[in-house]
Amino acid sequence: METCLVLDNVSKRYGRTLAVDSLCLELRRGEVMGLLGPNGAGKSTTLGMVAGLVRRTSGRIEIFGLDADRRFTDVIARMGGLVERPAFPEYLTVRRVLKWLARLSGKAVPVDWALRVTGLDAVSGVKVGRLSQGMRQRLGIAQAILAEPELLVLDEPTSGLDVESTRDTLAFLRKLADEVSVAILFSSHQMAEVELLCDRVAVMRGGRLTACERTAAVLSWDFSSLEVLCDRAEEAAAALAAERWVTTAEALPAGVRVTLRGEDADRTAAFLVSKGFQVRGIVPRRRTLEEYFLKATRP
Repeated sequence: METCLVLDNVSKRYGRTLAVDSLCLELRRGEVMGLLGPNGAGKSTTLGMVAGLVRRTSGRIEIFGLDADRRFTDVIARMGGLVERPAFPEYLTVRRVLKWLARLSGKAVPVDWALRVTGLDAVSGVKVGRLSQGMRQRLGIAQAILAEPELLVLDEPTSGLDVESTRDTLAFLRKLADEVSVAILFSSHQMAEVELLCDRVAVMRGGRLTACERTAAVLSWDFSSLEVLCDRAEEAAAALAAERWVTTAEALPAGVRVTLRGEDADRTAAFLVSKGFQVRGIVPRRRTLEEYFLKATRP
């Protein structure tokens, strides 16, 4: 898969504050990467540098194989972005704003399409000053996709959206990545959004990259922590607790919660069956993005 974004030892300093410190990342075409981190981690600064809104102190940014400084005009024409809160002239209608932005892009861009996919067609004649925060956010997303970009840089794009709008926005972004191979660099504080949308997650703390992994690997199954559905839960828990290869065994209404010294679910089931218990199923614990995040941001 083609690499469309490279950050090579990128740093940004504001006076004595090092907001981003020697950041290295790569993003491939059709990939969605979630950028996570606590407040002040450097996420928005990173997105601002990629979008060309913040001048980096050092390092190199390459987009579509082009130097982001020397070929800025060529690069920016192939990008879309939503960084911080979107701001538009409040006296213009939604449609006029998008038509104005389309004219500035110099492309024959589909304003009606952008209105439709962001759910703004019903308020296209409403002035921006009368829009709710959620509708303003949708307008920000509409301008980001207006020129049909190959790379999208989105800083918390679902902020202010209701549950249904958030779901539709995430589904649309996933469709852009899967069907049109748009690369998306995406930040959010909502773990569920990142789990649903992103192929990879990158975690920042104190301006540094502390972890980067495929989402599927982060959300893998932990076969050392099980819920065993069986009869006679109290007896089963007592029998398991006496075994050396079991760390803990706790009776539940429908079975036993077990932690093992190794990942050996088969041994657990075989042991209980050999002791005369009826085992109806074994459910391993699913690792969570929140656990991964907390571990990666721990001082």
